[in-house]
Amino acid sequence: MPIEAIVPRRLYRQVADQLRQLFDSGEYAAGDRLPTERELAERMGISRPTIREALIALEVEGRVRIRVGSGIYVTEPPRSAPMPSAGEGPFELLRAREFIE
Repeated sequence: MPIEAIVPRRLYRQVADQLRQLFDSGEYAAGDRLPTERELAERMGISRPTIREALIALEVEGRVRIRVGSGIYVTEPPRSAPMPSAGEGPFELLRAREFIE
């Protein structure tokens, strides 16, 4: 068995992946309202800022819509939007965009 390098992943990406799996499995359908940041943080045993970063990543992907004062809603996944590669997160893409502009 060959030894492979271990690639550490940021916690917010792991949370986003877990939420994405819940969406794909049908646990939360398009239009459903997610629990609040506080509830998600308590259920997952992590901090609210980590949840917030994961939700921002999902919002950039078009998987959720955050309505201030109303909640976080699951949206239909975009059909033609390219998915970022494993090394690019939403914050890296925003930095690149800022540099180009």
